[in-house]
Amino acid sequence: MGEKKLSIAILLDKFLPSRGGERYFTFLAEELVRRGHDVHVFATQVEESGDTPYHVHVIPVFQFPRSARMLSYVLFSARMVKRYGFDIIHGLGQSLACNVLNPHGGVERAYLKQEFASISSRPYYWYRWLRRYLSIRHYIELWLQKRLYSDGSVKRVIAISNMVKRDIISHFDFPPDRVAVVFNTVDLERFHPSMRERLRKTAREKMGIAEPEILLLFAGNNYRLKGLEPLLKALALLKAQFPDRMLRLVVLGRGQRWLYKRMARKLGVLDSVLFPGPVREMEPYYAASDIYVHPTFYDSCSLTVLEALASGLPAVTTRFNGASDAITTGDAGRVIDDPRNIDELAGAIVFYFDEERRARARTAARASMEQYPASRNVEETLAVYYEAARDS
Repeated sequence: MGEKKLSIAILLDKFLPSRGGERYFTFLAEELVRRGHDVHVFATQVEESGDTPYHVHVIPVFQFPRSARMLSYVLFSARMVKRYGFDIIHGLGQSLACNVLNPHGGVERAYLKQEFASISSRPYYWYRWLRRYLSIRHYIELWLQKRLYSDGSVKRVIAISNMVKRDIISHFDFPPDRVAVVFNTVDLERFHPSMRERLRKTAREKMGIAEPEILLLFAGNNYRLKGLEPLLKALALLKAQFPDRMLRLVVLGRGQRWLYKRMARKLGVLDSVLFPGPVREMEPYYAASDIYVHPTFYDSCSLTVLEALASGLPAVTTRFNGASDAITTGDAGRVIDDPRNIDELAGAIVFYFDEERRARARTAARASMEQYPASRNVEETLAVYYEAARDS
């Protein structure tokens, strides 16, 4: 890696670290500054946080309609960053100005295929299909991704998982050797198995969960895409197969709770499901739970799966989740092929019914994440920056 200090722009839609979504980029910006680089963050919304070691700029955009918002972000962000002559422009997807592309949401066409696969209702399927393909924003997104991978200005792509890299290579004519996988990272001190001893008893008491009960945890802000319907069906199957087993599920996040409560009632498992909704702190729920279940139809790299593993929870997820890269042993978690396969999903959960197996999983899950410390993420990102700067 070279010795030159870089001038770096990070382009993203919203920069609101207190909400959690952009916490990683706060960390990245601070680490880059600590290593001597000049860092500027550009976003349409920013949080007032007093003095920061990096520079923050607000991108003006039209708020409505959504297509105008997207186009104005693309155009205005490009115009703003060109004033400065940055060595690196790190864009998160919707930017024509970047020389380092970091598509955190994955590949639009791959996402769309799984988005429609997650819809079990035929009328709703066709409603979503019409809404999507009559949307101007949809065609702007497809054009933008195609342009980014073909016009030559993007020198390197940072994929946050091997799945995203495979999707890029599959859908675009982009050199594979210019796509680097820099795996997502989480705070390994904040999410730690020691939380279990400190928080488990109190957290379970607050939820009314007795210690002999096996508690499954699900978290997501799009219940359908993240696979809550197949999980409820798997829970019903497990309740029928193991009537004497005390098994509960807690569902976190924003979603149509009324719809899934109705579904749980029809399946006969409503009494076994808790719906706390969105929460600010995940740690008590990881500590209280025994198995994290995330049967997603599409996730470029789920942070909740990584947090659960770091916390010592075995994770059950699917091959459509880039975070499955971290599950390298059967002790740490199970990766199923199809979230719609209820038998396979139920079997993966049953695998961790055994207490001794869950105890081994706590060690294996933690070890799976210790190979991805934050320092590694920063070093690998910087290596990509230097390659892109050399070729720009």
